[in-house]
Amino acid sequence: MTGNLFLLSVSALASYLIGAIPFSYLIPKVFLDTDVRQHGSGNPGASNVSRVCGKSYGIAALIMDVGKGIVAAFLIQQLGYPVGLGFLAIIGHVANPFLRFSGGKGVATSLGVISYVSPFSGLIFVLTWATVLLIWKIAGLSSLVAISTTPVAFYFLGVKTSLLWISLALVCLIYFTHRGNITRLIRGEERAI
Repeated sequence: MTGNLFLLSVSALASYLIGAIPFSYLIPKVFLDTDVRQHGSGNPGASNVSRVCGKSYGIAALIMDVGKGIVAAFLIQQLGYPVGLGFLAIIGHVANPFLRFSGGKGVATSLGVISYVSPFSGLIFVLTWATVLLIWKIAGLSSLVAISTTPVAFYFLGVKTSLLWISLALVCLIYFTHRGNITRLIRGEERAI
């Protein structure tokens, strides 16, 4: 029992640390000697990398951030533990121990975990995000609407109840990380891309 609890704890920590790999910080730093936290919105996330360093770097950061969500969920499941522990990768991205517990807003890593848990839910997320961005051209709004589709998609696709509850908590987390965006949206001050 104690051994199982230890391995469970190690697996949870591994998921968190995989999510904490700060690709959106490392890519600009390594290739351009730029600390993305000192520019644009100051957020070490793919959107700010794209804004500050260019779309190619932003896309690379996005792919890596989505990828670490997929990897974390995959490894957890391969170890025989509940795939829900993969969602800890999102916490690692948001509360990043390598960046003084600051981090990105968690959208790309969320997409990775969601897509592994339910590929069709991930597709709905991407299509919603792209559609909202196409219409309003506001990335923060796109992210908020897209993440809101996840509990609904999980419910109708019959994803396990425990994961449905986790997805609801995830929506709250993403809304929290976007609280500044929400304030600007209410005031009509949010920047379009």
